[in-house]
Order: sequence, then structure tokens, then C-alpha cells
Amino acid sequence: MKEAHIDADTNVTLHNVPIPELIDPHQILIKVIVAGCNPKDWKMPAGLLVTIGSCPDSGDDVAGIVSVVGSAVREFRPGDRVAALHQLGAPHGTYAEMALVWDHTTFHIGDRPFEEAAAMPMAYYMASIGLFGMLRLPMMWQRPHGEEKPMPLVIYGASGAVGSAAVQLAVNAGFHPLICIAGGSGASVVQPLLDSSRGDAVLDYREGSEKLIENMKAALGKHELHHAFDCVSEKGSSANICRVLQPGGQISLVLPSGVTDVPPGFEVTTTMAGNLWAGFKNKSDTHGTMGLAGGTEFGYCYSRLLGYWYSEGKLRVHSPQVVEGGLLGVEKALKDLRERRNHGVKYVVHVRDTPGLE
Repeated sequence: MKEAHIDADTNVTLHNVPIPELIDPHQILIKVIVAGCNPKDWKMPAGLLVTIGSCPDSGDDVAGIVSVVGSAVREFRPGDRVAALHQLGAPHGTYAEMALVWDHTTFHIGDRPFEEAAAMPMAYYMASIGLFGMLRLPMMWQRPHGEEKPMPLVIYGASGAVGSAAVQLAVNAGFHPLICIAGGSGASVVQPLLDSSRGDAVLDYREGSEKLIENMKAALGKHELHHAFDCVSEKGSSANICRVLQPGGQISLVLPSGVTDVPPGFEVTTTMAGNLWAGFKNKSDTHGTMGLAGGTEFGYCYSRLLGYWYSEGKLRVHSPQVVEGGLLGVEKALKDLRERRNHGVKYVVHVRDTPGLE
């Protein structure tokens, strides 16, 4: 089969490689219809993600058709339409005709478009880990029946892929008021997802730190803030949040490279998708807890919930934009991500459009 390899300079070459074979009874072989592109896909070969293994095919987002299932796989059969998150840093990624994934990071997509589905896995698993794994926010079935107690939550970087996913998961789980930090056209992406009658609001970080903090306090009103999800983790975002967060409050950071502005007195965790698999390099550092207890079990539970909410139309996917050229188009997509030329879009590629594909 054809597989795309990415080098340290984000150049892409096609290679003929053997079709992957299942080596574990919980694995699934997927025929890749659409692969999604993430910033980590160029960062990993460039050596910028030291906690993730090295693999020439760094793609992890996939939507396609189940081809083969392991003997322990119970919920998927050949022919099923699915989306999945490939194990970060493992062989047989998603920039290929076939990809090898695990059943606990796979979900059914019903009749929803492959392009949308391929834009989901990384963003929605990251958001699930951040909200329900790291911040330990309770789902609706964990709260007293009929309870309408406000549960304020700040989501910084709410218009990005992970931030937008977090907003939608929070809305479906019933967290209000949601204080969403975005800027420019990002506000128009987030606003339709919110319920202003419950106190939800979008605030513009471009007005400066002091104004933003003032606006966050105004949006919270009499409510205390005990939970925050920072999907930016740079340029003072965490410091701004902590000026509103209650002492002892929880803040989870997404890939917080070089974050040093979280003062003492808060519970800090790091949200990383790699925690969904056993053997992920798990350590304590200045960013707080990186480990997710029961990563496999967590994946099973939230994969089913994501698949259900998506199939029921309760999740709006970050706008997918198809990059031409099939697997060769991965190079343009990743170079655009590297240069931050993407604005409010998720790049995906159709594998069938790869030149020379039989």
C-alpha cells in the first residue's frame, strides 16, 4: 500500500509498504477514506514533542471503513463506517491507504460525512480528557436529578479545534455559564454554540489582559470559578485565568510548552492525548499531573459518548477543508499549519485522490 512519510522539514514522500497486520486482539484495520491533519503531525518529526514516539507516518485522525477486526473487538465489524484516533507515535498511522487503530479510540459515525468525522478524533478526545479526565467535571448522570446548580467554566482559545470541541462537550454535559475566550472571527464560530440565557459569553482577548479579566469577572457575576481549560497555554493566557480562578481551583493546559506563569495555589494538569494508551511516557513536571488514570477505560466510555452525540447531530465539527493531492497534499496542509496559515479550519485529505494510486 501507499504511505506518506513526513521528515523534519515537513516534506512528504510516498512509500510502498506492507499492509499492516493486527498484533493485538483489540486492534482494528481501517481502510482510510479521509485523514485529518494536526499541528502535532509536523511537530513530531521535527523533534518538538519529546513525550511522543517517532514514526515516519505521523497521521492520527482517520475516518473510513473497517476492514479487519481483532478477536476481542465486539462493537465493530468489517464494513462499518467509523472514525478513530491512531496511537500517537506508533507505526501504521493514518497518512496511508490502511491504518491500524485500537477499539477503545474508535467510534461509529452513522451516515455522517467522512470529511467531518476525520476532523473530530484528536480535538474531541483532547477535549474529553481535559474536561472529564483532568478537571474531573461531573457528567449529567453524576449530578442529582433535576439539579440546575450553575457550574461555571472558562475555556480559553474556544474557537480553535480543541476549544470548539470543549465548548460543545460542555454544553451537552450541561455546564453553565461558559466563559469562552476567543478573538476576531473566532467569536462568530463560538457564539452559535452557546446559550446566552444561561449566562454563556464570548470575550475577546485582544482588548488586553486587564480588560479581559474585568470582563471575565463581570460574566461570572456572583458565581465562583473553580475550573478552567486553557487550550492556548501561551502569551499569558494561564496567568489571566488564574487572576479569576478561585484559590485551589483547577486549570488544565493543552501542550503547555514553556508555561511558567501559573502562580502557586492552583491544581495544574496537562491535557495530552497520549494518555489514552498504556506505555505513554508519563512524568511529573512543572505543568503538573500528566497521567490519566484508566486511559483505556476512559477511551472506551468517551468513544461511545462521542459517537452517540455525533450520530445524533449534537456535535458541530470544526470546518473541514479538503486539501487537494491526496496523501501528497499532506505536505501543503502541514506546512500551512507550521506557518499558522490556517484560520478556523481543519485540513483533511482524500486518500483516493493520491496520484498513482491503484
